[in-house]
Amino acid sequence: MKTIEELKVLQKDMSTQLPKDMLNIMANSLSDMLTKNLNSHALKKGNIAPDFSLISTKKQKVNLYELLNTKPVIISFFRGSWCPFCVKELQHFQNNLKQLQQVSDVHFIAISPQKIEISAKLQQDNAIDFTILSDVGNHIAQQYGLVFTLPQNVRELYQNLGADIPKFNGDDSYQLPIPATYLIGQDKQILFSYINVNYMERVDISELVDVLKRS
Repeated sequence: MKTIEELKVLQKDMSTQLPKDMLNIMANSLSDMLTKNLNSHALKKGNIAPDFSLISTKKQKVNLYELLNTKPVIISFFRGSWCPFCVKELQHFQNNLKQLQQVSDVHFIAISPQKIEISAKLQQDNAIDFTILSDVGNHIAQQYGLVFTLPQNVRELYQNLGADIPKFNGDDSYQLPIPATYLIGQDKQILFSYINVNYMERVDISELVDVLKRS
């Protein structure tokens, strides 16, 4: 099943399970975010990817440019394990990773602002075997132009739904990354970018496969 189909099912389930007032807050907030063009400063295809070093769930230091010395890198920025759309996207990547590897040998990493121990539980609960990195404070997401601040009414909504973002992220900034996926070539150039302010929509791995076939 393609990502778009999986996420439509998730949206439909959410629309029947959540109260109407909550759905209205989410819809109005998303509309406002789209109007503000929050992705206007995000790095895109053709840009040079900034280097970074982050710690993985296995407590290992991972450096982007060192990875690029051996093969291309795919990076997926996600909001956190409290976000069902993020979890569904990560599951999609995990289930279809072999399809990527059959086309081209690449490194695949996911990055979120949540604390290492929370990402480690996400990884274990979903049998994810690719690398997940912790970008506490969103410093790397900021370099990629992806960071925005969650509005007050949405903070309260998420809190009521059990998503205590300060607890997940270890700070009270309420800053999150716009979901984004990048394919970075060994020359450090971004070969593919998918940045979508609408967190309910994500890239399908088939798009990455197509780009790898052409590169």
